[in-house]
Amino acid sequence: MKKIWLYLSNQFLIATRRNFRKAYKLSREHDSRVKNALDNNPADEDYQIIYNRYHPLHEDLSVHYSNWASKGGMQKGDTLNLKQLLKLLPAKMHRIDVRIQIVHEPETQAYEKLFPQMHKPFYSGTQDSRILAVKTLITTIGDEVALAAVKADLIIIYNALESAKKVQTGAKKEKKTSSSTLEDSRVAAMTCMYQDLGLLINKFPSKPNMIEPFFDVETLTNPEQTIWKGQLDAKEVLPVLVHTFAAGDIIRLKSTGKGDIDAYLASTPGGTDSVKLSTTAKHEIRFDVAQFRVSNYKENRYLTLINASANEDTRFIIELY
Repeated sequence: MKKIWLYLSNQFLIATRRNFRKAYKLSREHDSRVKNALDNNPADEDYQIIYNRYHPLHEDLSVHYSNWASKGGMQKGDTLNLKQLLKLLPAKMHRIDVRIQIVHEPETQAYEKLFPQMHKPFYSGTQDSRILAVKTLITTIGDEVALAAVKADLIIIYNALESAKKVQTGAKKEKKTSSSTLEDSRVAAMTCMYQDLGLLINKFPSKPNMIEPFFDVETLTNPEQTIWKGQLDAKEVLPVLVHTFAAGDIIRLKSTGKGDIDAYLASTPGGTDSVKLSTTAKHEIRFDVAQFRVSNYKENRYLTLINASANEDTRFIIELY
């Protein structure tokens, strides 16, 4: 197989394949740096050309990236909603069973017709099979007057499950559509960035050091770490990572132990000079870094975690989106 000449390979496209976050970050930096160069040299025709053709593509990418990110968060929330309803289902069915036993004693033919496998279909199986088990019980009760009130409550349970399932399924489809649109925006922006590189090579053929400042080369050439896991002792203050964020970047923070966790985006390792964001034990939060309310992301680069518990150790997960 013939090897493609390095300079004919669009490194921007290659580096951001299946990585929308990286594409957005590269685009944000390139757009900002070109704008800064144009502001400092308003009469420069090359900078005008680059900015005028790239900025609309960056704006388009930004809108679709934000939309895609929000759909991802919504999908996760909707999925949890259905899972929570299914987690409550066994207890609800136990109460339903107690009411049915008032009408039909266990081990009678009528009772066994309603619960041929006892409670197993409601406790285990796929999401669809457990929802179907509720529907089947409703159908089996039919028009039996003595169980009319039980049937009415079962219909409420079933409708809640079906509604949550539809929302979850719709969210997944919506996210798939938004990711397809975002992929088109990514390709357009990264292709134009490759054009910009060519124009800048033409502008500075003997001064490559003049080209590099227009691109986030560090992000382009290095694989990004996006997940951090660790432990916090009681009251421990931990400078977890150093990163230059920007408004619109999303962080997921989860406490997987018994301690509540406070987070800061500080100007020094272990610092607390930002708004405090918190999650409780066994829970997680997703938030835009803008909620830290810092004025300079180049100075406030140190993400600090503090275990708010005085007695309990805890563990954490941080994920960057």
